[in-house]
Amino acid sequence: MEPIFNSRGQVVGWLKGDLVLDRNNRYRALVRNGNVFSFRGAHLGTFDSGFFRDKSGHCVSFLKGAQGGPITPITQISPIPPIPPVAPIAPIPPIPPIPPIGSLSWSYQDWEGFLG
Repeated sequence: MEPIFNSRGQVVGWLKGDLVLDRNNRYRALVRNGNVFSFRGAHLGTFDSGFFRDKSGHCVSFLKGAQGGPITPITQISPIPPIPPVAPIAPIPPIPPIPPIGSLSWSYQDWEGFLG
């Protein structure tokens, strides 16, 4: 599992394969073909080159080594990853909208707002 960091370098969640867990060890989203969906099937944004982006293309969070976005902050030492629960059945995602051009700036939306 890889830690997900916000624009201040704080751990806000975990990426386990194509599944996103929050800090409370709950599955919150899934990544399919560069798009991020909630488990209710809502399109949340995109994931590309290590950056999670909102629907406008602005960066919300990142993984270590992310490229092609804003300058990433120094990250905090990530806590030990939790043992994830059994994953829920992923929904059939809808057809995503055409992705916006990636921005080099941070989103005003925080991680919880992104996840809905």
